Amino acid sequence: MYSVPRKVQEKHWQVSYIDLLTAMLAAFTLLLALSVPDQSKLDSLASSVSDAAKKQQNLGTLSKDLKQVIDNNAALKGQVSVVMTDQGIELRFGSNLLFPPGQARLSPGGYDAIFSVGRILGYFVKARDAYIAVEGHTDDTPLRANAEFKSNWELSSSRALEVLHYLQDTVQIEGKRLSATGYGDARPQNKQRDPVTGQFTEQARNDNRRVVIRIYYHSQV
Repeated sequence: MYSVPRKVQEKHWQVSYIDLLTAMLAAFTLLLALSVPDQSKLDSLASSVSDAAKKQQNLGTLSKDLKQVIDNNAALKGQVSVVMTDQGIELRFGSNLLFPPGQARLSPGGYDAIFSVGRILGYFVKARDAYIAVEGHTDDTPLRANAEFKSNWELSSSRALEVLHYLQDTVQIEGKRLSATGYGDARPQNKQRDPVTGQFTEQARNDNRRVVIRIYYHSQV
C-alpha cells in the first residue's frame, strides 16, 4: 500500500490552513469595508428623523390650538373631537351638527362649525405644506325609497364634497391640498351591537354618523 510521506502530509495541512486564514482575512476585510459609514447616508437619515420630529411637533401644536377653539365654543364642545393618529390629526364632527338627517347641505350650525376651525386649518396647511382629506360616514340604516340619494354611499360622498367646497370656496384653502371620500357605513367607528337584535345600538349609530377632517403630511399617506 502506498503511504504519503509525513513531510508531504504536513505540507498539505499547512496549505489548507493558510487558505483558511486567507479566506477569513478577506471576509473580515469585506465586512470592515461595508461597515465604514457613508456620511451622506448618515446625514440623510439624521435629516429625515429631524424632519419627522418637527412634523409631529407641528401637529401637536395644531391639536392644542384646535382643542382650545372647541373648548371655547359652546356649540362645538362635546360635538367635535380632536384625535391624534399615526397619519396625522382627525377632527371628528357628528353629522347631526353639520347636516339635517338624510341631507347633504350644511346647516347654519354646520357652516359655523366648519368656519370656526377652518381659519386655523387654512393657515396650517399653507404654512406647513400639509393636506386635508374630508371623509363622510353614515350609519347602517338604509335610506328611504324616495330619498334624495340612492344609498348611503352617495349621501356620505355628497356630504364630504359639501365640506370640501366650503373649505375651498369660503375658507380659501387651495384645491390641491384637499380631497374628499365617502365611505357610507363601511367603516363604523362604534361597533357596539344590541345582544338581542344583533343590530347596532342607537349610540353606535349616532357615533358612526360623522364627518372627519383629516390633516396630514403628504409623505405619511
